[in-house]
Amino acid sequence: MKELETLKKNMKFYRQEYGWSQEDLAARMNVSRSVVSRLETGEQAPELNYLISLSNAFEVSIDQLLGREEIENTILHEVYERYKTKHQLSEIVEYLVKTPQMLEQLERLMMMKSKNRKHAENVIVHAIQEIQKIIE
Repeated sequence: MKELETLKKNMKFYRQEYGWSQEDLAARMNVSRSVVSRLETGEQAPELNYLISLSNAFEVSIDQLLGREEIENTILHEVYERYKTKHQLSEIVEYLVKTPQMLEQLERLMMMKSKNRKHAENVIVHAIQEIQKIIE
């Protein structure tokens, strides 16, 4: 089943993103390390209580763990792949938190129709490139 394969991948992905060992995750789930290992390798099918524990530990929905929210999973993996460290990503998030006007504009950008959004993105990229030329 596709969901079980996705669960295995996501368990390992989220565990590593949090910097947890299998023992760390097991402690958070109140199970043995071997249960975590069997779930990650697919040797054991997850029971509902394990899915709930994983969802709580990783602060994601069960659907997301199983890959049913494919868009969110894809985006998450792409973001973490692009920004190899959480530090880089956290700097971007911190910037957005500290500059609400930029966050508001990004939200407006996201609400645009695809064609208009692409045009706006090109204008923003060009403007930043021009500013860099001027200040260098």
